[in-house]
Amino acid sequence: MAGNPHTSIRSRQVAAQLRTLREKAGLSGAEVAKRMDMSPSKISRIETGNSGLQIEDVASLLGLYQVPAATRDELLDLVRRSEERGWWTRQPGLPQLWRSLIDFEAKATRVQNYEALFVPGLLQTAEYARAIIQGVEPTVSDAELDNLVAARMARQAVLTRASAPQFFGVIDEGALRRPVGEPGVMRRQLAHLLSAAEQPHVTLRVVPLAVGAHAGLRGPFVILEFAEEPALVHVENHCTGLFLEEEADVAAYRVALGTILAAALAPPATIELIAALAAEGTS
Repeated sequence: MAGNPHTSIRSRQVAAQLRTLREKAGLSGAEVAKRMDMSPSKISRIETGNSGLQIEDVASLLGLYQVPAATRDELLDLVRRSEERGWWTRQPGLPQLWRSLIDFEAKATRVQNYEALFVPGLLQTAEYARAIIQGVEPTVSDAELDNLVAARMARQAVLTRASAPQFFGVIDEGALRRPVGEPGVMRRQLAHLLSAAEQPHVTLRVVPLAVGAHAGLRGPFVILEFAEEPALVHVENHCTGLFLEEEADVAAYRVALGTILAAALAPPATIELIAALAAEGTS
């Protein structure tokens, strides 16, 4: 059954959280249905986002799962605002900011990521990620840095699981030529890209510098597609992340991606360029 096309991002997030909380409580859907005097199919619809969330139902489930007050209030607030379209988050720590993106990546069947300034997060090596994070946030403590790098590495697990989504990475050539970190970091990062591209579910395209100005100069974005839910677009800038779900917005980013791809190298030529840059010993 197809998902409800009107289910908002907030509803999707609450639905996913309810399933996780039930599993942590060690309860099956049938057990919860019996205790709550609901049908098993209703519990399933609530957890998959195929049913509109009622605040009374969610509050009762959170009580059954003995959820702490702070988490309960956060989820109930999301239910109250579930009719609002789109969702932006501003958090002091990137792991919090990434939490929603990680959840959606885990459910996606296809991820299309255009990056103009650095290698896509799902394809970064740990040392490259560390250098990038230090560069954009020079005041971060060692402990915070370790946490941020660990979070990014954990996020990459989505590409190594049996049901990994199709990942389509489009990168501006300038990002591959920019020296990042100590000597050797960039060369190893390029080698990692070549290794990743050997996987059947990973496709890489590079937009060469020679094309000059192109649509990608407006900034990076991620298009996430799902088997039974409408597609989403994620845009991140500094410490603000924005999810777009209106059909017109998603369509506009699809057009932008198509325009960028028209200027990009084909996959074989992309691999040749990355291999050549690695051989040059880019530091």
